Amino acid sequence: MKTGMVIGKVWATKRLDELPGGALLEIALEENDGLGEHLVAYDPLGAGDGERVLVTQGSVARNWFKDGKVVIDALVIGILDQPRTPPKKTR
Repeated sequence: MKTGMVIGKVWATKRLDELPGGALLEIALEENDGLGEHLVAYDPLGAGDGERVLVTQGSVARNWFKDGKVVIDALVIGILDQPRTPPKKTR
């Protein structure tokens, strides 16, 4: 699992039938020194811009759906309540 911040929604005018209806979010994953890599994740929870989320990827995300034909590989599984605390610098 990884933590990240929602930075926007992804809109698609054409989609595969295997992609369930619902929100696709662009998420900036958190790294030690701030935000890093971006990914698109399916969101069944209703997270909004600027919220911190917990994301799972791969077979764990895909197996959440009852239909084995789903084409999801990243899934929002939690909206985090606590803000991220910056890491403490060591000398």
